[in-house]
Amino acid sequence: MVIKIRLKHSFIKNHQSLLEADFDPQTIKARQMALELLSEGIKAADPKEAIHNSVKLVNDEIKFINGSSFLLSDLNRIFVIGGGKATAKMAEGLEEILGQHIYAGQINIPENSLKQKLNLKNIQYNIAGHPLVTSGTISGTKKILDLIEGLSATDLVICLISGGGSALLEKPVEGITLEDLSELFHILTEAGATIHELNAVRKHISKIKGGKLAQIIQPAKVISLIISDVTGDTLDTIASGPTAPDLTTWFVTEQIINKYEIMDKLPLSVQQVVKQGLTKEVNETLKPDNSTFANVENIIIASNARSCDAMKEYAIQNNFSSSIISTNISGEARDIGREFAEKTKSMKKNTVLLAGGETTVTIHGKGLGGRNQELALSASQVIAGTEGVVIASIGSDGIDGPTEAAGAMVDGYTVLFGSKKKLEIKDFLENNDSYNYLKETNNLIITGSTGTNVMDFIVVVKM
Repeated sequence: MVIKIRLKHSFIKNHQSLLEADFDPQTIKARQMALELLSEGIKAADPKEAIHNSVKLVNDEIKFINGSSFLLSDLNRIFVIGGGKATAKMAEGLEEILGQHIYAGQINIPENSLKQKLNLKNIQYNIAGHPLVTSGTISGTKKILDLIEGLSATDLVICLISGGGSALLEKPVEGITLEDLSELFHILTEAGATIHELNAVRKHISKIKGGKLAQIIQPAKVISLIISDVTGDTLDTIASGPTAPDLTTWFVTEQIINKYEIMDKLPLSVQQVVKQGLTKEVNETLKPDNSTFANVENIIIASNARSCDAMKEYAIQNNFSSSIISTNISGEARDIGREFAEKTKSMKKNTVLLAGGETTVTIHGKGLGGRNQELALSASQVIAGTEGVVIASIGSDGIDGPTEAAGAMVDGYTVLFGSKKKLEIKDFLENNDSYNYLKETNNLIITGSTGTNVMDFIVVVKM
């Protein structure tokens, strides 16, 4: 039985092949609904669409989704700056709205943003690095800072910020080199530091993070349009909060370093700056009571929560009962997969469960895969033999680990199809080789790079 997907535009390149197998009718319908929901989630996080939903030009007035507005006649100049994995498409969307009203712009973007031709005229772009800061990051950030030098109170600066901005937008304090930044990143990540801990340290050795960029822009007005890629949508963590107040301190930075016992491993320049920060020889990041933020507005225009809301609404429109479990899911991927699979046993028919967040994988084997694939493969063991139940998990950026897949979907047939090919799930999970099992059973989801990143989506459908 083959069902054509109903979406006018699916972000899933192999959506049709994922429906073409010897499934029962209910399972096919559940797989179709899961694919439609995932496409809706990605669509809701699309940078250009998010910009168009958040910024309007009505006659002589720029209106933002949070209620702020500016008369063009009251503004001297409009500048656009920023950095992040989604910033290129955000900039395209903003130019479509404001066009020649943009006086000048400069953004830092990753190289893969050029896979599709950028249609930018007034906003210049610079290729920067991710996940490591590169010389392009440093030179591009200098161009941004040069652009916003000497602004007036009648100027407006629109900052476009998205995930990856911590590496794509950077100017370290004096004495810290590019090599030092790379070494610091490797030491912290290998020690197991969380993204919040990593960014807390990075903010304190930067001249623009932790609200410092907003301070540099003064006395101009600042509107930051932000796509969140972190749990809780904490403004000071997204791209290390260049225009947001920072809740961490030099003392917290020292605690993180001591927690992982890495002080002696850090580059000498970083050790020195930390010591100077603790003795107040180097400025603290900006706190919420800083007067700078009276002139700054940070607006989240896309996030995991907003995508989950969009998926929930789509499910309801299609006569499904739907609920969002959480948008802050974390933990070991295979454990989370089993937990969601267990939930299907008490779900009623025509029900959708949604969740978002970012799980982790503890690597013991030498196989290939990603956290979403491992989550799905683990879940398949629990729902084996069940008709009309599908569990799917993908990375919203279209990338799941070192593979071409965004993630995977599984159902009651996944184990059966694997057994027919003499594949044992246990062996593949032990080797962290979820990719090859799911490829052999035609359960990988392929989207390609989506141009955005709002963490992962988990979709459970029961027909």
